[in-house]
Amino acid sequence: MTGKALASRQFVEMPRTRIEGLLASFPKLMVPGQQHTTVETDTIRYLYQPIGEEMYAVLITTRQNNIVQDMDTLHLMARAVSDICDVTDQQDVVLRGFDIILAFDEIITQGYRDNVDLAKLRMITEMESQEEKIQEIIENNKQREAKQELKRQAKMFDQQRREAAKRGMGESSMGGMGSSGSILGGGRMGGSYEPLLSREPEPVRSFASASPTRSNTPSISANARGMRLGRKPKGADAMGAMQNEIDLTQSLMDNMSIVDSTAAPAASAASRATPTMPPMDMKGVHVQIEEHIVAVVNRDGGLEQMEVKGDLSLVISDPAYANVQVGVVTNNKHNAQVKTHPKVDKRRFNTDAVIALKDAASSFPLSQPIGVLKWRIVSTNEDDIPLTINCWPSLSATGTVDVNIEYELTHPKLELNGVVISIPLPPGAQPTVSDVDGVYEVDRAHSTLEWQIPTIDASNSNGSLDFSVPGTDAGLFFPVVVSFACEKPYYDIDVSGITGADNEAVDFSQNIALIPDQYAVI
Repeated sequence: MTGKALASRQFVEMPRTRIEGLLASFPKLMVPGQQHTTVETDTIRYLYQPIGEEMYAVLITTRQNNIVQDMDTLHLMARAVSDICDVTDQQDVVLRGFDIILAFDEIITQGYRDNVDLAKLRMITEMESQEEKIQEIIENNKQREAKQELKRQAKMFDQQRREAAKRGMGESSMGGMGSSGSILGGGRMGGSYEPLLSREPEPVRSFASASPTRSNTPSISANARGMRLGRKPKGADAMGAMQNEIDLTQSLMDNMSIVDSTAAPAASAASRATPTMPPMDMKGVHVQIEEHIVAVVNRDGGLEQMEVKGDLSLVISDPAYANVQVGVVTNNKHNAQVKTHPKVDKRRFNTDAVIALKDAASSFPLSQPIGVLKWRIVSTNEDDIPLTINCWPSLSATGTVDVNIEYELTHPKLELNGVVISIPLPPGAQPTVSDVDGVYEVDRAHSTLEWQIPTIDASNSNGSLDFSVPGTDAGLFFPVVVSFACEKPYYDIDVSGITGADNEAVDFSQNIALIPDQYAVI
């Protein structure tokens, strides 16, 4: 034994020379072949334990300390060192010295032993964050939803491409028959590639419209080509190339919207305005109500956080409705904090529940969403949670964990669609599902069980899932994260009607979205 300290930590203020002297004295005080693990001087007690070949864990205290408690502390520190590094290799101990010192700091604070064991020490040193896990699951859900939306858009564009192809090919074939027996193709010759569907079809020519003075010998223009029998139309190759481009990138799909040649350019822009929402007929006045909910519940049932933020926006595309008045109906039973836009007449909103501009001569901006009303709900009452989730993992005598999870819709006016409840699983574990309301899927890449319920509403307000999985830790099944889509607001608000400057009713369109930013049981 050389007496060299590979890793050391002091918890009482003393000079460095004093510490070096104590460490240097320890090898000299050890008696070869002695069965005891303590050495004492007049004022100092050394407690030591072998942890490897020619390596010892040494605890230096005063003689007045409780030797039983000090021995227990020494054993925990020795186990921590063995758990962190390879005690047979001194170089590995030196390399992991910082981790060893962090573990010592968790065991002893300012010279006094903390109430920790090896399992808790491992959890602390691993620095696992429940919030980080929640965010990772939320990001994974968003990525999955984005992929589903991408597939939906690809399918929609493919269907539009096929319909446009049918129209384009039909018109091109009719446009290919010229007058006086001349046959003109619908394509163009040139060095650059131009998709067949990107051109406007040639107008249909009638035989009756042929000029009687035209020469019998047909003249072929430089940009036209003849029709050849038995040869594959080049339009088919162009369509195949377009299909490959559509599948290649999302950006190309967004830019390759195929519309009818008679449609206005504004219709194409409107169809791409909100790619994540289903296509809808937006009228001259469009109302959008969007809410974001955050609900975090403790696994024991306590409400950690509950917040709902919402806003009502107007999108006015018709200049005739630039100065409209919006009537709303609210039932502020949640004690929401409601704010209006600075240019909105707040007094009229409070008395008549009408959203109107302060200055009657002014108008709303055109063709852009403008928020006119906002609200915020913060609650500590568990009854305000729209969907409650109860997860009960319990250890069995057979070495498995039996998990029972239930949901209950506490707000019957809501209708939740595409509900996915993600339950973490031990890595590599295969759950055995005994009972399920809905369907489930095991995501092996993220070690989660995805419980999927198509719709939760007043007619399907509760359900349960029972499964078992090998393991001994009931805490591995948290956090439970919930995602869903809802087209009804949490805050009781509705548009009763919209009137124009002449007080006549205005027809309007509306869409509502309740979005769970964070909905979890931790």
